[in-house]
Amino acid sequence: MNGKKLEEEIKKTRTMKTFSKEMGIAESTLYRKLKSGNFSVLEAAKAAEILKLKNETAYDIFFREALA
Repeated sequence: MNGKKLEEEIKKTRTMKTFSKEMGIAESTLYRKLKSGNFSVLEAAKAAEILKLKNETAYDIFFREALA
């Protein structure tokens, strides 16, 4: 998961605090998940829906691994 890219998408339309409330998690938990990349499939789907991400963008964020 690309936490940095997800954070960029979030900040385009809302604050991190607002997004964490929409996700139903604490803001500190959101930051921890962004850093660790530990989003469940259901959380990824919910985030994509909240942010109205296009399928390719959501795939890039949640399923593509960055190559070193």
